[in-house]
Amino acid sequence: MPQQSDFAILISLFGISFLSYAFILSKGQDFPLYPAIVTAILVRLLLVFSFPNLSDDIYRFIWDGNCIHAGINPYSLLPSELLTQGIPGNTPALYHELNSPDYYTVYPPLSQLIFYLGTIGDIGWYGSSVIMKLFMFAAEVGSLFLISRILVHLGLDRNKALIYALNPLIIIELVGNLHFEALTVFFVLLGIYTLARAKTYWSSAAIALGVSAKMLPLMFIPFFWKYNSHAKNYILFFSLCLVLLFTPILLGLELSNFGQSLDLYFGKFEFNGGIYLLLRTLGKWISGYNLIRYLGPVMALGTVILMLRWYLAQRPKNMINLIHACFYSITAYYFLSTTVHPWYLALPLVLSVFTSFRFIILWSGLIMLSYINYSYAEYKEIFLIQWIEYGIVFLYLAYELYLVKDVKQGQQ
Repeated sequence: MPQQSDFAILISLFGISFLSYAFILSKGQDFPLYPAIVTAILVRLLLVFSFPNLSDDIYRFIWDGNCIHAGINPYSLLPSELLTQGIPGNTPALYHELNSPDYYTVYPPLSQLIFYLGTIGDIGWYGSSVIMKLFMFAAEVGSLFLISRILVHLGLDRNKALIYALNPLIIIELVGNLHFEALTVFFVLLGIYTLARAKTYWSSAAIALGVSAKMLPLMFIPFFWKYNSHAKNYILFFSLCLVLLFTPILLGLELSNFGQSLDLYFGKFEFNGGIYLLLRTLGKWISGYNLIRYLGPVMALGTVILMLRWYLAQRPKNMINLIHACFYSITAYYFLSTTVHPWYLALPLVLSVFTSFRFIILWSGLIMLSYINYSYAEYKEIFLIQWIEYGIVFLYLAYELYLVKDVKQGQQ
């Protein structure tokens, strides 16, 4: 399997896969759906047994899981503070692989539960990888089922499920590289599907579980709340579920540590940002400094303002409107974000299945160019690649907004 630094091999194999994927999508309803879905599931199953070579996040997953087995709250102490405590499995070799040993863990409780289950017994890094990947695989199979059911409910072409099912980025990054967006996608889809069937409590619990895997579905709650005729019950039950799920943080009074890691994410981390890259370039040209400490919060505030605009504009009249609102919000968030790793596109991509937008498909292909940053002896951002990536994406988005009939009608 290619390593993170093997850019030429990686982009060549991915390019071939993506062109094949684009050809299949171009066939529309003429391409046989069920053989394609079975193939998508089998490929994901095969990747369960490969070690995630394109990401080093797994080492923090294992570290946190070992901490829980030792009775230590992973939110309470830094890895650098725990290295000398002799926690079984948390060896200097594992510590050396961590990409953030001086940061508190940022992974929510449901993810921590899977870390715990993946580190039961002396099974080594590979064994832990397989166990955790089985959860991602199960979530992906569930997502494919839910996409199909939602498409039927909305009266849309079921072959649109292939947008997500066969997307090479999704296959490689979620199961292949063990990213927990797989869980978030599943629970958001479950929240949409159960709400479409008027199961208010199931929907609110599903979204809460999605938040407990990754925090992002929190931004969808205002739209679910406004859409639901039982809004008060929805938000109350969601809040109750969220409090219960986040008990490991709340009871241990570790909310400040968790919040500190989130603050670092917005105020220090940067990778493959879009609009942020333009503002950072202008800011550095004017001031001579990297203004991420200020631009990060400004970008987050911009997302909130856009969400409020969509929230106040009108009440979602139907499920399509609700999904569009969620899609606009998550897409705006990533356009304005300082950090956009390839696997982050899983949630906007799956929501795009139920819209007429296709720029996100193009983005899911171009974003893999960001792996060029890892191809040097020391990590190096290649800004020209980012300009090319986002320039093409924004141009195609403009084309869809102003010239594609289905997209224009969807805005009305």
